[in-house]
Order: sequence, then C-alpha cells, then structure tokens
Amino acid sequence: MLFSEVIGQENLKQELVKSHSQSRIPHCQLFVSPEGTGGLAMAIAFARYVIEKSLPANSSSYKISELKHPDLHFVFPNAANKEVKSKPSSDLFLEQWRGFVHNNPYGNLLDWYSKLGVENKQGKIGSDDAESLLKKMSLKSYEGGWKVAVIWMAEKLNQAATNKLLKIVEEPPEKTLFLFVCESEETLLETLVSRCQIFRLGPLSKNKIEDYLIKKGVKTSVAKKAAINCAGNLRTALKFVYEIENEKEFEEWFLKWLRTAFKVRSNKEEVLALVEWSKTMSKEGREIQKSFLTFSLNIFRSALMKNYGMDSLVAFEPKTDLNFESFSKHVHGNNIEEISQELESAIIGIQSNGNPNFIFMDLSLKLTRLIQ
Repeated sequence: MLFSEVIGQENLKQELVKSHSQSRIPHCQLFVSPEGTGGLAMAIAFARYVIEKSLPANSSSYKISELKHPDLHFVFPNAANKEVKSKPSSDLFLEQWRGFVHNNPYGNLLDWYSKLGVENKQGKIGSDDAESLLKKMSLKSYEGGWKVAVIWMAEKLNQAATNKLLKIVEEPPEKTLFLFVCESEETLLETLVSRCQIFRLGPLSKNKIEDYLIKKGVKTSVAKKAAINCAGNLRTALKFVYEIENEKEFEEWFLKWLRTAFKVRSNKEEVLALVEWSKTMSKEGREIQKSFLTFSLNIFRSALMKNYGMDSLVAFEPKTDLNFESFSKHVHGNNIEEISQELESAIIGIQSNGNPNFIFMDLSLKLTRLIQ
C-alpha cells in the first residue's frame, strides 16, 4: 500500500510527507478513521514511506511491499480459532493478516473476524501482544533505519495491554514510530490518546469513490449509484457493487424462499422445504447472508410502494419470473413494519455471529405468517 493507492485524504498525505521531509515525525500518531475512510491504508502507506526512505540504496523493497520487512510490525484484534486453539496473538495470524490487507484494506472488524474464522468469539489486543511488540521495538533496527508498528482497531486494546505500551510510547527508542488506527477514540484510554498526534480522516468524496470503482472495472452507472449512496464509505460502496452484481442470484434465492413460504399454508409438509432452504443459506458466508437479507428488505419495501401506487419510488426491477405486482399485494401497512423488524433483527443476528441456520429458519417461519 503506497500513498498513491490510498483513496482521497490528500491534505493528510501532504502533511505526513512534510513532517518526514522536515525530520519532525511524531513518534506516536493516532489515525481516527470512521469505517471505509482508509485509516489502515493510510497508516501502512506512511509506515512504508518512512521505512523505505531510511533504507540503504541497495536494499530491496520487496519485503516492505509484501509487508514482511523485519522493521515493520503489526498488532490487531485476534482470538482463538480452529488452527490456533489457545494463547492467540497477532504474530500467529500474520499470513491471514497480510492477505486481508492486500485484498481488503478498507475492510472493517467484522470482515477481519470472518477472515480469521473466530466464529462467535470477540477479538482483543491483549497483554501478550503488547509484550511482544515492546520487545520488537526495543531491538536494534534490522537495516539501521526506522522501526514502525501499526496497531489497528486500537479500541480493542485492553487496559493491561495499554498500560504496557504507555511506557515505551512516553520514552520511545530512537527512530521508532507507533501508528494507532481506530474508528473512534472515545473508548481509548485518555492516557494513550494524550500522547498521540491525532489525525482525523473524513468521508471520501463521491468523485474519488466513483473514479476508484470505474478503475476497478465497475460499470460507470453502477459506480455513480454506489458513490451517491455510500455516504463517503468505500467499504459500503464496494458492498453495494457486490450486491448489484449478484442481484439475479439473490432474486432467485428470494423467489424460491417466497414460493415455499406461500405453499406452507396449504401444505404443512412444505415446512421441510423451508428447513432445507435455511440449511442451504446457512452455508453461505456471513457477508453474503447479510447482503441477501438487505436485498430482501429492499424488495419488501419496494413492494409496499408498488402496492400503494407509488411506482416512482419503486427501486426494484425483477430479473426472474417473479410476479412482482401480484406479490406486492401481500405487503401492506399492517405487516411491513413487522417484516422490516424481523429482517433487520436477522441481519444483526448474522453480524453478531449467531447460528445462521436457526436465524434463517426462525425468519422463514415468521415471514410465512406475516405474508399470508
């Protein structure tokens, strides 16, 4: 990740480069970056910049580009999973971390937990991570230049870890740089925040997001719509594009779900088909499950508009043989609020690592009742 690859935030890039050129780099910096604005990408770009500028002329930049340079260190939330069953630490997940950063630098904590496969566990940055980082940052630089630590989602630092880091942050060894990244500094200990130079990243502009998506091969019309609807959050824009590209498949899933739900009223044995549908959906990734539920919520809301003759507000156009006009007659003022609540509750359940099979089965039975 280079500065040129970080979307927007031009003023901050210039400020960071200027601080380096004037040899006045604050040893402890905090990037306050709401979701999708690029705090992690910015921190890594600056870390690379600082280290590369201090490398000998004959040094290879391959290790730094692959995030494997011995003077570049990462700390991030982690928890036990199938491979690491006890005493988890950032060092044990570096390969997964590098893959995550390369493929999804604007991802959030849920994306990382999904990559990590920690199921319903809550990750943290504990004292073992802090102790390991202290040792690394206290050693002599591998190539005589700067040593940089990027601490992502610093909100997950527990008090013991924070206290361990405070001493080295207060009296850092020469040429050491700590880059903390968080979405909100409110949950960080004031003693840590007060020792940091704070940089705040704002929402990305529509033009920057649109240009980025088009360069990635997204259709101009889709890129424009995503940029308008994402409120400056690139992660949201990318999710929107993904959902657009998968709308036909989502609609096919929805159609099968809907038809089975209507059959249950006349044939109770169709409940078994709902059970099978729920099992099939439970095997999809959590992001796909959430995207499908959001897609379904939008269909129900569009159906309500259609039923009340407000066609100009209908945002859904069927791509399958779904009889949308007939379906819309089953969505009205007496059930839309409860339908919306159930779908939103299911989305929260999936996001909270609930059992997807139970969530989809419970939702299916409730929707069967509500649309009859």
